[in-house]
Amino acid sequence: MSIASGLVGLILVTLGVVYLIVACQKLPGFLGPIPGDSSPRTPLGAGVLVIGVLVLGVAALLARRGRAR
Repeated sequence: MSIASGLVGLILVTLGVVYLIVACQKLPGFLGPIPGDSSPRTPLGAGVLVIGVLVLGVAALLARRGRAR
């Protein structure tokens, strides 16, 4: 369970960083590009990044709890 949570957390952190850095019009089709919009999706990127960090924290707690047993 902790490995799956860790992978999901890493994916979310990566996605959040992409949303913070890449302009909307340059995003791949499955991430929702907006033609003509040259700004990054800052609120969405920040939200996804925070959720990713929280999921990574939960994964770390699950891994630590599993080792304690």
